[in-house]
Amino acid sequence: MKEREGFTLAELVLSVFIFSFIAASLATIVSTTNRHMFQNYRKNIIKTNILISLRSIQNNLSVATRVDSPTMGNRGTVLAFAKNVDQNTGCYPIITGVQASWHYYCLAGTSLYYHSGNIGTGGATPCGSASPSIWNPGTGYAIASCASGILLMEHSSALAPALPGGALFSRASLDGINSVDTVRVLLHSNWSAAGRGFSASQRDVDSSLDSVIKFNRSQ
Repeated sequence: MKEREGFTLAELVLSVFIFSFIAASLATIVSTTNRHMFQNYRKNIIKTNILISLRSIQNNLSVATRVDSPTMGNRGTVLAFAKNVDQNTGCYPIITGVQASWHYYCLAGTSLYYHSGNIGTGGATPCGSASPSIWNPGTGYAIASCASGILLMEHSSALAPALPGGALFSRASLDGINSVDTVRVLLHSNWSAAGRGFSASQRDVDSSLDSVIKFNRSQ
């Protein structure tokens, strides 16, 4: 009979131990990599949503001609304004041939939503006419419910550095606004890991953008 070389029990135990150690190390590396990947992904999503929300508000508000909410000296979670509509009389269009429109941003729970719509038709009688078309802001902002609009941002937070009371929009002097044609917008998002059962594996995500926007308020 031929003799064959084999493994001793000690060598086999040592091999199993080494393999187990390598497998555990690889599992830890994969787990850590996935955790950081999802953390960065979540952070990027939240920052991107805040940036898109602020860009939307800036682009629309910068050409607004009237702001109905918040009123001067106040702050709140609703930003309602119109384009090509007179601030004082509600007549429209101020500029003939340019479509008048309304825009409405609101907070439902911790989510920011956006609504918009056109005002009147091409047959509207412009401002300056003997009997101009008049828009009524009381019924003009056709909002079935805040959450029925376009979702822009989630996880809005009343924690610092948010405006007092969890407000997103302000025209109050206490918030540095002393001009009738400017609005302060502070969007703050806080994703709580502990609140979603990830306290041991994920970190909180906190991001904010603060801007003062000037609009073309009609006199």
